[in-house]
Amino acid sequence: MPDASLSQSKIKSYHGTREAMLEARNSRLKLQTPAYQVQVAKAEGNLQLINMILMSFSAEQNACIDQRVNLSQHMHRTEEALRTMIYEMK
Repeated sequence: MPDASLSQSKIKSYHGTREAMLEARNSRLKLQTPAYQVQVAKAEGNLQLINMILMSFSAEQNACIDQRVNLSQHMHRTEEALRTMIYEMK
């Protein structure tokens, strides 16, 4: 007996879940009007634009880091040259 009632409760749960999923799908389909699709397309375009801007900032940041590394290396070489000149002048 417990097995039969368990399977019946599973069936009821399944049907309830299935109906809730179908209702959710139907409500989503109702929202997909042409105006809604235009809004979605506009939002996707805006997201792509934001993505491009962020990638541009990232590229600029990487360029600044590269420039800072190059400046640091140049400064180190200049310091070494100055030390050499000072040593030779003594």
